[in-house]
Amino acid sequence: MPAGGADDTPVDTVLPAALLEARRLNAAARFRAAQAMAAPLFPLARDGQRWDEAAEVALVLARAAGNLRDNTGALRWVHEAMQAAAAAARPDLVCASWIEAARAHAREEDGAPAQRAIDEALALVPSLSTVDAFEAAYSGLTAVYSELGLTGLAVACGRRALEYAELSGDVARVSMARTNFLIIACVACEQALDPDPAGVQRLLVELRPQFEQLRREIPQVASKLAEARLLRVEGSLAVCEERWADACEAFTRLTGYAGELPAPLLCSTWIELGLSQRRLGRHEDAAHSGRQAEACNPVPHTPRRWVDLRRLALIKDLIGESAEAFALLRRSHDRRHHIVMAALESRAATLSARLDEQSLRLENEGLRRSNASLRASVADIERLAETDPLTGLLNRRGFDKAWTGLERPDGPHRVLGVVDIDHFKRVNDTHSHLVGDAVLRQVARLMGHELRGSDRLVRYGGEEFAAVVVAEDVASACQVFERLRRVVEEHDWTVVAPGLVVTISAGVVQIGGGEPVDAAVARADRLLYEAKAAGRNRVHIDPTALAVAGGRP
Repeated sequence: MPAGGADDTPVDTVLPAALLEARRLNAAARFRAAQAMAAPLFPLARDGQRWDEAAEVALVLARAAGNLRDNTGALRWVHEAMQAAAAAARPDLVCASWIEAARAHAREEDGAPAQRAIDEALALVPSLSTVDAFEAAYSGLTAVYSELGLTGLAVACGRRALEYAELSGDVARVSMARTNFLIIACVACEQALDPDPAGVQRLLVELRPQFEQLRREIPQVASKLAEARLLRVEGSLAVCEERWADACEAFTRLTGYAGELPAPLLCSTWIELGLSQRRLGRHEDAAHSGRQAEACNPVPHTPRRWVDLRRLALIKDLIGESAEAFALLRRSHDRRHHIVMAALESRAATLSARLDEQSLRLENEGLRRSNASLRASVADIERLAETDPLTGLLNRRGFDKAWTGLERPDGPHRVLGVVDIDHFKRVNDTHSHLVGDAVLRQVARLMGHELRGSDRLVRYGGEEFAAVVVAEDVASACQVFERLRRVVEEHDWTVVAPGLVVTISAGVVQIGGGEPVDAAVARADRLLYEAKAAGRNRVHIDPTALAVAGGRP
């Protein structure tokens, strides 16, 4: 998560020294001190009807409360900031208030209200008039999108925030914006290492000179926290480039700044150190780092947010509690998927409403082109809602929607196969859940390459896939699944992890005319169970389909 937030809201009036100090304390992650400094200022500004000042103070208090996990307090101060900013007729402060509202909702994993607040803020961006205001808006949006797990959008906003910060000439602000951009960009690289290696390399080409520039700026800032953030970036960049020894050195040095780091960042540092040590085969050191992370974990019990679940999952994985780590990681993926889908669906609803309104006043070709663009945006968001984020395949929602489109009573035969990765839990327990994710992506790619455009491949849940194959005869369709099994078995899995072996089992049925998706999947599942019971790494085909195929597998 990028450090700090939109703490450089533009000022058209001279602000009290105490307020400027409170903002500095927020930027230095000293949130309780910021609260103590700012709290007495608000009633004075409000009662004196100094609305600009009142809004600025309320925003400082909202940010401090949010970073202290007091979202109720954060939203209360956002409300005060919104009212004061409106009274002051300051669109920049109203925009900042909406961004803080979005952050508070994102921390609560309320994707829909978070996205609505983002939409309100984005609507105000064109009315901003100063470099400071634009920087503050994009810096805040970077943090919001990071909280929501929308990493690509966070990178884009972080890049814009840095562009505006560089125009200010203030080295402290520039280094903070550059740090935030580099951190979220490194997160994006780590997430895309398997699915988009070429995209990762393009991003790394952009990041390396940015990092060198940051190294030149940090001595001018002369702050322990700034030095610590530089080490965090250095370690994260080394991870992206798979320089594990360099990553270990950077994260080890970063643990020496324990007194300067907020608890989540210190915990994450030990986790990253442990993961890098394990890559070097230093398993005892990795377990020690896991225990250190466990000791400073800010949410050690009953985590609810996806980021807290993921943090605890990685800790459990490092200390050898693989079963619990897997359960926590699955819950984290489910929570993140839920919040992202809620945000995307809210955005789609907003775009649809704008589309309906705009269609009433189409008068020229320019408006018609805008209408088409909105439709494309809605279609893109609907596509994302029907896509599994890990593999890029259709998810169950997309599969259910596509099922009716595959119904062709008088056309080619349709065969459904439910495919499961054999001993997938063993893969996670032996090699880590990161390797498990890489296996899921590679299995999806291998099977996708063997299927045709008329076929459908779906990640049905966990390590289970479903494929609908369309062919002129049942025999040809059934043979596809044996080919999928063979391709997975013969793939060189040692490039993913030493000693790794991956196989799949499948249950295959012919789809009846008008048969519901749940009924067909249930039949295929029973055959999959039989294939598992018979020893795995095999395909079991419904005898009815074999009869139609003339007894051929």
